[in-house]
Amino acid sequence: MLVGVGGALDRAFSTQALMPLTYTVQFDAIRFVTSHIGVHAALSGSGSTGGDERYAQPTGTGAPALRLRAGGVYFLTPKSMMSLYAGADYSHQLTQRAGGEGGSVVATAGIQAALSSRAALFVEGGYGFGVKRGSEGELITSIVGQVGFRIRFR
Repeated sequence: MLVGVGGALDRAFSTQALMPLTYTVQFDAIRFVTSHIGVHAALSGSGSTGGDERYAQPTGTGAPALRLRAGGVYFLTPKSMMSLYAGADYSHQLTQRAGGEGGSVVATAGIQAALSSRAALFVEGGYGFGVKRGSEGELITSIVGQVGFRIRFR
């Protein structure tokens, strides 16, 4: 089992306007169910800055909020000093939601490198899209990047 903390930057894009840059602090856990596959869960809180004025709103996609992510991850070489990994998560906004918002699906890829026998540094990036279209029918996508530390528990 791995437990970690990370920081992320997320810029959502609409076919109509530029949404704010969102910064995030995330606490996550990965529980291995096989030697390579893990179940991933994360809780994150965020704030935002910039973007077009019409998206500087207190609710909806891109708004500062509390989010829950859950999904799976596959590590290529989990017991080595460095391992590439890929995964997919469903992300659901818990606070500051707009009516009818359906969350998003995010595909991620990353690398995790051991700093010691218990601590590791990870860097990951991903691309996601909204499960439902925005209020004016626009497709909402996002690009996610995250850096953090994870501690291994045996």
